[in-house]
Amino acid sequence: MNCVQTNWRSISVFVDDTRQSENVGEYAAALAQHFGAHLVGIHGIAGMPGEYAADSFALGRQAVSGVIARKKVAEEEQAFAGARRFAALSRKYEISTEFRVMWSGHADNETLANSLHCDLVILGHPKPHGLPEDWTAERLLLASGGPILVVPDCWKDNRIGGLVLVAWNASREARRAVADAMPVLMEAPSVTVLVVDSDKSPEKYGEEPGADIATHLARHGVSVDLEQIRSGRRTISEVISSRAADLGAALIVIGAYSHARSAEMVFGGVTRALLDDMRVPVLVSR
Repeated sequence: MNCVQTNWRSISVFVDDTRQSENVGEYAAALAQHFGAHLVGIHGIAGMPGEYAADSFALGRQAVSGVIARKKVAEEEQAFAGARRFAALSRKYEISTEFRVMWSGHADNETLANSLHCDLVILGHPKPHGLPEDWTAERLLLASGGPILVVPDCWKDNRIGGLVLVAWNASREARRAVADAMPVLMEAPSVTVLVVDSDKSPEKYGEEPGADIATHLARHGVSVDLEQIRSGRRTISEVISSRAADLGAALIVIGAYSHARSAEMVFGGVTRALLDDMRVPVLVSR
């Protein structure tokens, strides 16, 4: 198999035992195959398998031990089912893989630990399959500092190498997103750099908004088109989504733009609105 030379050598994907998660796993496996990367499947035990309402009324050592044993068996069955499903992906795509389980009670620490040693983390949407219930894509991005590729459940196209739309606002976050996405940008048949409402802050962009980042990409061998658009009465996220649909984009690259005071609010209004109504995969960095 001919593999593309890239700095993506390890990709992690959070998965669970749902049908929606299968699409995310297929996408991650296809991406790993294309780039010759090692794929790590991370399965967080969710939903407290084997637990019943009556368990809280268990009395006596034998009854409590029985509840604990039943829950352990249910968790192991869920983990084994996930492992079998992931092993099937490994065989189908002929890729190097490993499967990790985050057991109940250890998920918080292990979620971060499993996100620090890879080039890219892939999550499903709107539910980030495999993440603990109190974790979100936003929290993971803040904690790990690495790029996150969010794949909507409705996305069925696993082909790699489609058109990419880069939402450019001349910020540090946007520059980081471009750098993190460079492997796929260099593979894309075409990349559109989209600049929205540059006239509202002309000091950020220079004489020709977006021209400098387009030139930078071109020097990496990327085929680039530059578009400058005014939002009019639409929100910026609506402009980005609409243009991505018009172009038939297979991926949107965006920085986690934020002007909020709270460090927890890393996505900002544009990024959050885009993810809330996403229809194509989105790579986010900060």
